This record gives sequence, C-alpha cells and structure tokens, in this order.
Amino acid sequence: MLRALFLLLLLCPACTWWTSTEHVLISSDPLGARILVDGEDSGRTTPARLRLGGFFGKNHTITLQKKGYRQADRRVCQYTEGYTSKWIDGAYDTVMLPLPLFWTPGDFVTPFGIRSAIIPGELWIVLEKDDAPKLGFDLLAEQRNKAAVGTSEP
Repeated sequence: MLRALFLLLLLCPACTWWTSTEHVLISSDPLGARILVDGEDSGRTTPARLRLGGFFGKNHTITLQKKGYRQADRRVCQYTEGYTSKWIDGAYDTVMLPLPLFWTPGDFVTPFGIRSAIIPGELWIVLEKDDAPKLGFDLLAEQRNKAAVGTSEP
C-alpha cells in the first residue's frame, strides 16, 4: 500500500502557475503616429495595443513618427520572475517536518509561479512639432552630440 502511494506521488505533476502581461497600449498626442518596434514598422498607428511580451521576451525600443513632428523613442523592458515556497512555509511546529502536504515531487524542482510583464504597460507620448524649441532631455542630447562632434574633429 505504501509503495502504491509513493508511486502515485511520483506521477503527480507539479503545481505551477504562469501569468503574463504581454501587451503595451501606445497612444500619442496628436493621434495617428506610426509605431516602429526595434526599428521595424509595426503597420499600426496610435492608439494601438501591441503584443510585445511573453514569458522570456526581451526589451524593446518603441519609436513614434508623424510628419511635421519630431521622432520620439521610448524603451519598454521585459520583467520575468519565478518564485517558489521555502521549506519553512510548510512548517507548523518544531516537531513537524517542514513539508506541506499539498507538495508533489515535481514541486521540489519547478517553481510554484512565474510572472512576466512588459513595463510600462501603457505609453502616452506627446510629440513635439519640428519647429518647436528643444527642451529637457532633447536639448541635453543635442548638446552632447554637438560636443562629441566638436571633440572628434582635429
């Protein structure tokens, strides 16, 4: 009887929970900007919801382009985490083995859960007109590029 119970426990699968947030909502002001993902045209314009993630995806650069407006680039990051119970989570008392009754042999080698998400899940980007003065990071990037070009010349 004990041998049959042990065999049954060995054949039980692990309890693994998977969840993923794969989509990013991209919108802009003004609407209708072309969306490029990692330099490739997605064939969509804002607003749009794009599937970029997965459990083991990668980081992406989102580029918005619209005639008469400066191009805007933003980065979205893939975040994946696995987690499992600790031995002590099953302990009730010091005389009891720290092993919950609901664990199966597979639970010792696979995590109880895997979470994954593209961060941020929503992008709202204000596009600046081509003739608008550059401010903030756009101005700093332009100054840095001018300084780099100036130092590389003999």
